[in-house]
Parts: sequence; C-alpha cells; structure tokens
Amino acid sequence: MKFIHEKICMKSLFMGVHLLLCIVLYSTTQAGEWNEKPILCADETETFDAIKSKKEELVFKATQFTKVRTDTGLARRPVGVAVNMYVNPETGTYTIIEFHPTYESYCVVSYGMNFQVFLGGVQ
Repeated sequence: MKFIHEKICMKSLFMGVHLLLCIVLYSTTQAGEWNEKPILCADETETFDAIKSKKEELVFKATQFTKVRTDTGLARRPVGVAVNMYVNPETGTYTIIEFHPTYESYCVVSYGMNFQVFLGGVQ
C-alpha cells in the first residue's frame, strides 16, 4: 500500500513539474517597448522660422499623450502635450511638432515630404 501511495505522489509531482515547465516555456509575453528616437527641440522663434521658411501652414492640432522623463526614468503616467502638423500642399513638405510647456520647448517629432490626404478614401 505504501508503494502505491509513493507511486501516486511521484506521478503527481512529475505532472505538476511538467505542467509548470510547459506554462513557463511555452507562454510568450507580447508587449511594445519604449525606444529612444532622436528629436530636435528648439525655442519658439527658431522652430517657427524653419516652418515659415518652408511655407508650411497649420493643418491640424491635437493633444497627444506622451511619456516624459523624470529623475528616475520614464514617468509612469503620460502627460498631455500639444501636437501640431504644418503642411505645404504645393511642395508636399510637412512638419509635426510637440510643445512642452514645462520646458517652453518645441520638438520636431517628424518632418518630411510627399504629404498626401486620404480623407474619404484612398485617392
């Protein structure tokens, strides 16, 4: 009887360890990661002189949620900052900027060419 009890305990232990290994080895965690992307930041005058020199006009404004740095790394909660897009429809250039009121800084997060509009479907 003792032998049968030990055999059952060993089988249960083996199955428990096997199940645990299956869970650990076969599960994957999928999540995005925060990356470093170089952006250009400047004061108001320098930023808008560059936008004016390309003859770009404001086409949209929004408030975006942005992770910001603190003394200990990235803040747990994102903050809302203004984001604006400027476009020159004749040349197709565009600039997207963020305004950080705490630092009184404008940051270019994207700029480029070949701007296209797809409102109402692909043209």
